[in-house]
Amino acid sequence: MDWLKEYSSALNVLTNVGMLGVWLIYLQIFVGSYMRARKPRVIINRGAGSDLDALILMSNMSQEPIYGQGVYCTLRMTDGSEYTATVTDRDILQKSGDDEERPEGITSQGPLNRGDFMGLGTFRNILDITVERNEDLPDDLSELRDRIRDFEIMVTCAFGGDDLEIAARRRFRLKVDQDPWDVVPVYPQTEQVSGRRERKRIRKMLKQELQDS
Repeated sequence: MDWLKEYSSALNVLTNVGMLGVWLIYLQIFVGSYMRARKPRVIINRGAGSDLDALILMSNMSQEPIYGQGVYCTLRMTDGSEYTATVTDRDILQKSGDDEERPEGITSQGPLNRGDFMGLGTFRNILDITVERNEDLPDDLSELRDRIRDFEIMVTCAFGGDDLEIAARRRFRLKVDQDPWDVVPVYPQTEQVSGRRERKRIRKMLKQELQDS
């Protein structure tokens, strides 16, 4: 046992280094779990069908509440051109019919707790509004049957105590070889816009909209 006494100092150092390594691993796991829990996650999907009259659903899968603020739609054409429109809460309500016909919970603004969702109107409503807002497009969506490549729905939200807005966007394509047209997601997941640089760009866009209104 003499060797234990002789090397006790070195063994203590190794033990302490090992314990420090274990605590650093636990700290890394804890910080990683915390950051994942703090990361916003908003899902955009179809509801009550898959055609143009299906509802656009926005779901909050974040750990913290969010507050829906705005909806944007961008049409991408086969010739490379793009047409974007800001869809207000009033637009959605008007396009969704009167109070008796309108499905419950149709809006683009309001708080969502974890696991909650809201309807943003139908795909047809959002696309019709986008077409109406762009003078270079024909009045009727059906006239764009052979021109639309795909379209993107983007939502902006306030998230927890953060001072910058977050956003989520998802692209869809239209199957126009059938009637009614079918709406199909281009990618399986909703893209989260949570990087600080992109969020600053969204804040700048929102400020510009307020100045122009």
